[in-house]
Amino acid sequence: MREHERRRPRTGGRRLAAAAGALLLAGTVVSSASYTDEATLGLAGAGIGFPHTFAIGVVAADGTAEPADAEVGVEWLVEGAGTLVPGRSVSTVVQVFNNTPTLDADTVLEVVARGGDGAVAEGIPNITPHLRLSAQDQDGVVLFSDVPWEQARGSVGRLVARGSDPLAAGEPYTAGPAGSERQITLTIDYLDEPGVEALNGGQAALSLRIDATSVTP
Repeated sequence: MREHERRRPRTGGRRLAAAAGALLLAGTVVSSASYTDEATLGLAGAGIGFPHTFAIGVVAADGTAEPADAEVGVEWLVEGAGTLVPGRSVSTVVQVFNNTPTLDADTVLEVVARGGDGAVAEGIPNITPHLRLSAQDQDGVVLFSDVPWEQARGSVGRLVARGSDPLAAGEPYTAGPAGSERQITLTIDYLDEPGVEALNGGQAALSLRIDATSVTP
């Protein structure tokens, strides 16, 4: 071993042993005459690091995959949203899946008011403060119930790795293994309470955000 290739001594009780080993090895090299050798190991072949993109996605209404990982998000139509009036509610089902081959995804869902207050545009009454939101998965597990948007946050759970190549945007959705997807039903209630009569024609601008953290299986 060449002098510049020796390892730096460790602290504590192993320091003396490491130094003695280096001295002994140096003596062996001197006594080996002109014979020399060296070996090079290519660590991990193609490279070290996760070779895929960690991503989650949703299933669009037409049954295709939508990665939904762009900053602008995905426009999601809520059936009946344009007819929501005080005392009524609308619901939508969102199917979210782990689109990562080999990493699980610890997933959280939350409602966000666009612009910070949910106002659609100047001159349009903002009904956001009078909405209450609930969400549960296909097994009836409640993520949140009857709360204003500021409190509408809950755990979807751990979505297991897809186990196969990720789906591209617009590709027909094919389910991964059990536990790699969840169906979330989001319900929006418009409270019939004093003051809403002044909000005739009012609307709210809301987004549904799905955050995920990678987990090694």
